[in-house]
Amino acid sequence: MHKKFFALLLILMLAFSFSITTAQDGPIEIEFWHAMGGGLGEVVDELVARFNESQDEIVVTATFQGSYDDTYNALLASFETGTEPNVVQNFDLAAQTMIDTGRLVPAYELMELDDFDPSVFVPAVHDYYSDENGMIGMAFNSSTPILYYNRELVEAAGVELPDNDSLSFSELLEVCDAIQASGVEYCITFGHVGWYFEQILANSGGLYFNNDNGRTGRATEVRFNEGLGVEVFDFLTSLFANGYAPNLGNTWTDTDAVFLAGQAALIFDSTAGAAGLQEAADFEVDTTYIPHADGTERNGVIIGGAALWLIDSGDEETNLAAWEFMKFMSEEEQQITWHTGTGYFPVRSALQENETMIEFWEENPNFLTAIEQLADTRTTLEDGSTNYPVLGGLAGPFPAIRQLVVDAYSRVLDDGLTPQEALDEAAERANQELADYNAFFE
Repeated sequence: MHKKFFALLLILMLAFSFSITTAQDGPIEIEFWHAMGGGLGEVVDELVARFNESQDEIVVTATFQGSYDDTYNALLASFETGTEPNVVQNFDLAAQTMIDTGRLVPAYELMELDDFDPSVFVPAVHDYYSDENGMIGMAFNSSTPILYYNRELVEAAGVELPDNDSLSFSELLEVCDAIQASGVEYCITFGHVGWYFEQILANSGGLYFNNDNGRTGRATEVRFNEGLGVEVFDFLTSLFANGYAPNLGNTWTDTDAVFLAGQAALIFDSTAGAAGLQEAADFEVDTTYIPHADGTERNGVIIGGAALWLIDSGDEETNLAAWEFMKFMSEEEQQITWHTGTGYFPVRSALQENETMIEFWEENPNFLTAIEQLADTRTTLEDGSTNYPVLGGLAGPFPAIRQLVVDAYSRVLDDGLTPQEALDEAAERANQELADYNAFFE
């Protein structure tokens, strides 16, 4: 950002105590693009309407852009046509690209000018969207994967899953054998989703990229085709190959249908699906942590979901208005509505002691599992060093690289490659993606 912009911004804030005043007729209009469809989108619309009704100086128009990938691609295209929004919800994998666009007003700069304390956020959320200067994106919707299960089918199989712990691969397979021996068609269901591979690799203590997952320097090579990565991928593909899971391809919704029909007792899914799965199931749904590789201890998970990013409009008043909206979406009242209506966990630490939330969790313990799984994540190791696997990877072409891992599933299951061969193939292409991207910043 230009120094002139921040000088003008500071003058405005001192003069008006950070309130919004307009020289134009009518309120300032803010365009907000998001990636929440269906019931999630309805909650977004509710929050946007609440903001618009809370004051008369700013009007936010929310537009659903499709999936995370769709929204990501739409934003990049909009920079070429000059049609970019003021605020965009962009997913975790887009963090490095968002930083590299040079088109942002970083959240930490506005936080400093507004005396906004970033320590109100859950540390893992704060750290994921931060660089050495502070938070660049504004925390909004965060999630982790959890293991959902049909309590009736699990109990009928004579097995028990831990409430707040993570099974090893071998332990999970023992559970699966018992479940299928009891007559259930499949033990578990999940799609060829790159996120699950990333999360279980992190939970096993493995890095996805070099340079400490791209946190201490730009990622130049992937590391997912090394020992732990191969072990994780072998486990996931073997669940399909050995009949423990139906091979439904790269899907999120078809797997839900299998679980809800009672054809599978377990399912990997996002915490964002907690509300939907509970409402749709005609059986008791329970939850626990995702598994980890044999020979490792549970390490923890990476936050998923997305943040709100402020695109520099070139107009100080418009940027200030966008910031007011972003702050509103992170406030406790909005985060309570968001969490209880979806399953995404609240990004403010104080809400873990909130009476309304505690009462809600007592009645809906599945919404609490992700929070406890994240709280049990080891962000710092015993020697005081940073636990980089659970901070998640930063790399410009991460969305494209994730797709290469998704493609690797079919290379194993359909084309007969070994997990090592499929990941080596994906790694070669991923490293070229990194080289091509990083060349722009040399």
